[in-house]
Amino acid sequence: MNKIVLSLFMALSLIACKEETHKPQEKPVVKIGIIAPMSGEYAHFGESMKVAVKMFEEDDETKNSARRYRFFIEDNAFNPARSAIVAKKLIDVDKVDVIVTLSSDIGSVVSPITQDARVIHMSMATEPNVAKGEYNFTASTPPNKNTGRMIEELEKLNLNRVAFVIQNTAMMQSVAEQVRKAGKNGRITIVSDNAINSGERDFRILIHKILEDKPDAMIVQLQPPELQIFVKQLREINKDILITSVESFGYPEDKTLFEGTWFSGAVVPTKAYVAKYKEMTGSDATNYSELFYSCFEVVRHAYTSEDKAKVINNILDLKMKSFSIGDISFDEDGMMQTNAYLYTIKNGQMEVMEE
Repeated sequence: MNKIVLSLFMALSLIACKEETHKPQEKPVVKIGIIAPMSGEYAHFGESMKVAVKMFEEDDETKNSARRYRFFIEDNAFNPARSAIVAKKLIDVDKVDVIVTLSSDIGSVVSPITQDARVIHMSMATEPNVAKGEYNFTASTPPNKNTGRMIEELEKLNLNRVAFVIQNTAMMQSVAEQVRKAGKNGRITIVSDNAINSGERDFRILIHKILEDKPDAMIVQLQPPELQIFVKQLREINKDILITSVESFGYPEDKTLFEGTWFSGAVVPTKAYVAKYKEMTGSDATNYSELFYSCFEVVRHAYTSEDKAKVINNILDLKMKSFSIGDISFDEDGMMQTNAYLYTIKNGQMEVMEE
């Protein structure tokens, strides 16, 4: 090779090296799997979740984050057995780094799977056992605060004799435990404690039995569709008894059956979040999408390393002001610590009674 050719070769090599040096580095990707109801009674939560994903992606572009976030959405139709199947698919096939789930029923099934696979799991659940294991976290208002706020209001209204109807699901059991604890502590008198199974449809005999005990109020901890069926049959028999719950009345898409009722619920979305959500959808009914968004915010703030142990410690140490729900922190057990609020149903929509 003569000197001219050699010089030209070296020059081209230097240019290539320079271009390679200045080539922007590809951002590491964090894969987030979401298990949510996209069909069935709770499909409206899944649709709102998709809006939260879009909002987060748009917001993340403006922040020029150090990482990119890729979402994998799986429909579980709010079915625990299907949730276990899609969780394994997200882990084994999609190789996700994080899984986000909705509710204690689903979180209870997914938590053992994510713990064994060493995949971080954030669940919008109230059941403390969902957070069992270092890889699992809950991302909703704890049951003691939610139930405590409802009991406080019953005490304030002097509604001391309470009938209680609970559905045999993980979602409702943590509430049941707190209500019974309030009864043992003398804060309320539980005159009737009743459990039903999913799939039951005729509650009229049970309702008559409950009303015989003359309760001042009835706590109704049921899921759709049993919730709507029970309340409709109750109102056909007695239109006046006060009914309340922890979150349940906010679950149905059509809330007109619960018009004028009050109940305790999880965190309130920030005004900025509601405004952005309404700008994108035309509706201010956020359907708990702010909790999905808050999980994404936690992941973004905690993922400063590829080391899972470091990410977990970051979550536990996190004290941040989020765009979606305000203050966020976790206790040593991995449960998000947020306040509970009172809601009412007005014109078919959830409305905060206080902030």
